Amino acid sequence: MLASLLPGFRDVRSALVAGYMWFCAGWLLIGHYRPPSAGLLAKPAVELLELFGTGGRLAAISVLCLLIGEVTGTLVQSAFFRLSLAYLRKLTSENLAHRPRGLLSAFRPLSGRAIGRVRGRIRHELRQRQESTTSEATPRGVDQHDVDRVTIGALTEVLYMSPRLIVAKPELYAEFSRIKGESEFRDAILLPLPVLAVAVCVNLSAPTWLEAVVLAATGFADIYLFVQSRKHFREAHSLIGHSIADGTISSASMDG
Repeated sequence: MLASLLPGFRDVRSALVAGYMWFCAGWLLIGHYRPPSAGLLAKPAVELLELFGTGGRLAAISVLCLLIGEVTGTLVQSAFFRLSLAYLRKLTSENLAHRPRGLLSAFRPLSGRAIGRVRGRIRHELRQRQESTTSEATPRGVDQHDVDRVTIGALTEVLYMSPRLIVAKPELYAEFSRIKGESEFRDAILLPLPVLAVAVCVNLSAPTWLEAVVLAATGFADIYLFVQSRKHFREAHSLIGHSIADGTISSASMDG
């Protein structure tokens, strides 16, 4: 029963933690810049929260944080997904083996080993098809351009192929979901973490150098989270690539 609850918990965890970070950062910043004579909330809002009671207030704040975290986390994940897709669309026969360089390489969604195995699988299948459709008198040999063309087509579909694992190999899909959930959690807190750090420093009675150290440490932590997020994303989708290479699932490009 616990195992069945974990995937849902991972989804809620990312949005809820990110939402609470946004909420705390906003509360600290608004409270700091609001005139001391004025309350943080207007009287009607205070009266409404008093009607809820302590438990109701916590539930209302949690739902609000969940919605905020869901929206902001989805926006970040969507942007990173599009960048990963843009990376795959830059693949050509010339750079397939060595992978494109540049800023987009940070969003590379598959490992070099997974790409190599997919390429090898496609070469093997094309050779088998050729042997089954040609006679002994016909010259044989797989065209590398065809191999690369089909490989690139298969790789550009990898980001959309995880649902095929649900039927083909559910336990592998569970592992994919777990690793991808770790990536999504880090994506969700990338933006609110530095904002929360700034909000804390604004309300912190400490020397300027200490605030600078806190902000610098937060910046390094944010970079580390980004690197880890991309690593988990690449690891998760490399599972899809290895599944293609093992014959567990196939892409439309390979079937055509």
